[in-house]
Amino acid sequence: MMGKTIGMSIKDARMEEIETAVVPAAGYGSRMRPLTTLFPKEMFSLGSLPVIEHTIAELVSSGIKRICVVIRKGKEVIKEYLDSRRSLYEKSEFEFVYQKAPLGLGDALRTAKDFIRGTSFVMAIPDQILLSERSATRQMLDACKSGYGIWNSMVTIPKEERKFFKGSRPFECKKSEGEFYLIEDISTNETSSMRGFGRTVFLPEALEYMTEEFINRETGEIDFFKTYQALKNQFPLYGILLKGKPCDVGTWKGYYFYQKSILQHLCQKEKIA
Repeated sequence: MMGKTIGMSIKDARMEEIETAVVPAAGYGSRMRPLTTLFPKEMFSLGSLPVIEHTIAELVSSGIKRICVVIRKGKEVIKEYLDSRRSLYEKSEFEFVYQKAPLGLGDALRTAKDFIRGTSFVMAIPDQILLSERSATRQMLDACKSGYGIWNSMVTIPKEERKFFKGSRPFECKKSEGEFYLIEDISTNETSSMRGFGRTVFLPEALEYMTEEFINRETGEIDFFKTYQALKNQFPLYGILLKGKPCDVGTWKGYYFYQKSILQHLCQKEKIA
């Protein structure tokens, strides 16, 4: 399927209002074993709430009205917990879909295709959290009003903290209009302090580039590198540098390292409230 050409100005088109989000939560949590053998990392506590509920609350407070959580067999405790909290998010629609096996983010998003229903949507990875006055999702939704395309979040990570962001890759990009960047490729520059973050606004057509054709034969997962190689030739790819402190709690070291900052941020929010 052909999309808009990447050379178009961001003023040439507008994104639809985005009210749908997908939260991938089917992974094995291998970086946090052995506890994740029995207990999902998404349910580890951060303050008084589990990791995944911080993401749910972020999405709802940012105006997202439809949320699909992708899980797998053995992680039903996530569904049971969030079902017990539905009264707090009664204005939002929730659905849970099962990924047959954790074959990467691309496969997780494809699993949610029927829920997405051909609309643009936010992908929110729960173990990456931004400490900021304006949430990561809200910053993304505000940014993508400026133009049609796929919007990628980026953060600046201090050198000593890059070790905690195991899956975050830098982009090859150039400054565009205002605060935006034009993304040209995924970079292999491991010295870059500016990395991709766990919030992305996807066009529905992007799901067509997350099929078996884009599988990494070594891992069996949908290869996002291959996906982005295809997407960059079909759609404008933009980046927005988020304001705030990024935290990745997807490893034991990161989970404990960021505890103090997260708790301080949560306490400050409670004082303001």
